[in-house]
Amino acid sequence: MTKALLVLLAAAGLAGCSRPLPEPESAGGRLYAERCNICHRVFHPGTLTAAMWDFQVERMQGELVRRGFPPLSREQKQLVLDYLHRHAAGSPETQP
Repeated sequence: MTKALLVLLAAAGLAGCSRPLPEPESAGGRLYAERCNICHRVFHPGTLTAAMWDFQVERMQGELVRRGFPPLSREQKQLVLDYLHRHAAGSPETQP
């Protein structure tokens, strides 16, 4: 079960990396791409739900510090989360 879940997550991650980001020139889109691209390729916001993004962004704050980078300020974190929530899986903007 765990192995299948990891394979599924990896496949979703690869698919999420190949799609262009929505609103790439928005303040939130630019900050997301700049800061998250420090350590890895950015994932399309639609690959996760808003709740999953909340968890990931908080987890990545610690990862930035661990790697010697400053964490996002409160304002930056909110800007990135607003962007990710707006385009997250299940958000009104991602519905057909």
